[in-house]
Amino acid sequence: MYRLLTSLEEAIALGRIPGEVPFLRAERAVVHARLGELELARREVAILRGLSETQTSPALNAWLWLAEGLADYYENLSLRARDRVHRAMALAASLKSARVHALAAAWLAHMSFRVHDYTATVQHLGTALRMAAAEHHAARSRACIVVAGVYHYAGREDLAQPWYLQARTHAATEGDGAALSSIMYNMAALRVMGVRLAERFGAADELKAKRARLGTESSLFLDQSVRTKALSNHPPIQRALILTAHGEFAEALGLYEHHLTEALAEGLTGSECLFQADRAWCLLELGRSDEALSAARLADSAFLYATEPEEEAIAHALLSMVFERLGLPDVALVHADAAQRMHGVYQAHCRTLLQAMDAAQLETLRLGPIAA
Repeated sequence: MYRLLTSLEEAIALGRIPGEVPFLRAERAVVHARLGELELARREVAILRGLSETQTSPALNAWLWLAEGLADYYENLSLRARDRVHRAMALAASLKSARVHALAAAWLAHMSFRVHDYTATVQHLGTALRMAAAEHHAARSRACIVVAGVYHYAGREDLAQPWYLQARTHAATEGDGAALSSIMYNMAALRVMGVRLAERFGAADELKAKRARLGTESSLFLDQSVRTKALSNHPPIQRALILTAHGEFAEALGLYEHHLTEALAEGLTGSECLFQADRAWCLLELGRSDEALSAARLADSAFLYATEPEEEAIAHALLSMVFERLGLPDVALVHADAAQRMHGVYQAHCRTLLQAMDAAQLETLRLGPIAA
């Protein structure tokens, strides 16, 4: 990311073509947003919106909508972000401005996937990959990250790997540390979720659990080296989830105590049912039954605004065990049934995604090896 920022700073300072400088500053605002430097990003957008040339430059406004959308997203995963990025893409499309169009489409695919709008996800991925030139590393790396995430989420890490590799190559070529961090985080998060699902609905795999733990540690290290401030409480919560899988309940509980409130403020309220259920299990394993019951009740109430079926499935399975151990077998049975039901919903999502990806044939749009 420093190389990417440095190149933008140098181009802005040189300013050989004055008309290009506002666009370079807008791109810099996009980078600042992705790093979590939200005040810098928003200040730059405000300054650029105040320039007289902005009023007569729809293309520049497209970049500014994109920067604002990403600032919203990296503050707390705001749904408003999707609307702003959609405005950026629509404006770019009307102007036939391919660079910002491709980048906005890639980010719209990312945001659409988060809200389970799979039709839009695949559509925007196709747009991004078709429109982005081979050297448009920002758009292609983001699109490849999303494709990899879709396959990985759907249980096909084998199909995800070529896309992770392509995303990593694009990011490294541009010196985009934030994208490299995103790749590492997403891969680790999906591996952690796979481990937790296997615990409750399959067979625990010690090797995969170790690999997931190593991934979370590597992700945290890379975030520190890049010095990203974006959504900084998400990785510690991910680490707590894998520590529980390794039976390190006190360490996991400590991470929840230090980071959960902030992580929820950063947009993870839809996952609170899982975090509270995991807390309940940790507390129970540590002999703190009364606190475990309180956490279990918090988890139960958090299902009202849960958004991820796989997380709900794991949370219900954990609560079933917690309530059984607390002497509430009837409540435990309700959660056991709900766990199976939500696991079925998750599996249906996976099938839908794989069918959509198969129909889209996005692999035909993936580049061959590129030099880093």
